Amino acid sequence: MNKFPIIVIGASSGGLDALRTLLAGLSPDLPAAVLAVVHIGTFEAQLPKFFHRSPLPVQYAREGEPIVPGKVYLAPPDHHLIVTPGQMHLSHGPRENFSRPAIDPLFRTAAQAYGPLAIGVILTGNLSDGTAGLWELKQRGGIAIVQDPDEAEVPSMPRSALQHVEVDYRLRLKEIAGLINRMAGEMAEKTPQPPSSREGPQMSYSAEEPSALTCPDCGGALRETKTGSYAQFRCHIGHVFGSEEMAVAQFDVVEKLLESSVRVLKERVELCQKLAAAGRADQRELAALAWESAGRDAQARLHTLTGLLEQEWKRPELREAGRSPV
Repeated sequence: MNKFPIIVIGASSGGLDALRTLLAGLSPDLPAAVLAVVHIGTFEAQLPKFFHRSPLPVQYAREGEPIVPGKVYLAPPDHHLIVTPGQMHLSHGPRENFSRPAIDPLFRTAAQAYGPLAIGVILTGNLSDGTAGLWELKQRGGIAIVQDPDEAEVPSMPRSALQHVEVDYRLRLKEIAGLINRMAGEMAEKTPQPPSSREGPQMSYSAEEPSALTCPDCGGALRETKTGSYAQFRCHIGHVFGSEEMAVAQFDVVEKLLESSVRVLKERVELCQKLAAAGRADQRELAALAWESAGRDAQARLHTLTGLLEQEWKRPELREAGRSPV
């Protein structure tokens, strides 16, 4: 493995502009590789073109490609970006914190593969993706940098990282690139020995006991894990949620169930009306009255469920952030 530093960056809401600002300040002679995850979802966005003014070449990461210093690699749509010593890999594994690509898999594997040669940066974003990965990176001797949440477009991710990780630097966005330039040069000169490990890239980890919660994505039992003070929930499939992401996902599940129930009840009202009409056409008055009664019952339940669906949910974590999850 080449002994050069690796810079891993995670961003979500507001992250494109933030990452563009950060990359613009990097040295064209940076003796390190930069790998970044922005929550872009599943759709092709030609993301590298957004950073055409970067002093370093920017491209999507490719499966099995070697990591080269002086380049910026972006996680492509709908794939986690993970690393082994000197090499990148793409995974279509389970979403973590609503996202694929997610930040934690990159940070987690960079911590494992590079240890003290890794610098992790958390930028603007909603909820808490990146917190667990930054904690792992810090535990393995890496450097943790967080954008000052007071200036972040969406402060939740930086705040979560500051709450759960003993970060080395809390900086304004325009200060981060200068620090990376200086630290990467110092680390490249010292070339600390990265951790030796024959393990493959770690997309998952386990816990001892299942929690009393079920996975919003697949319905499987969840296990609670602690990364320092930061709690996560992981199912047997591999879906991962932080505590705040779990709370948001529960709202989504309830709303989907209510919407499905409203649809079925509307269909039942219509069916009861048709059966009542058919009963009268056949001069079966008692049957017609029974179906009309059943229709009114369905209509009353529909009214109740529609009211529940239209009511505003109390979402303290969203009220604080002021935005919905990415």
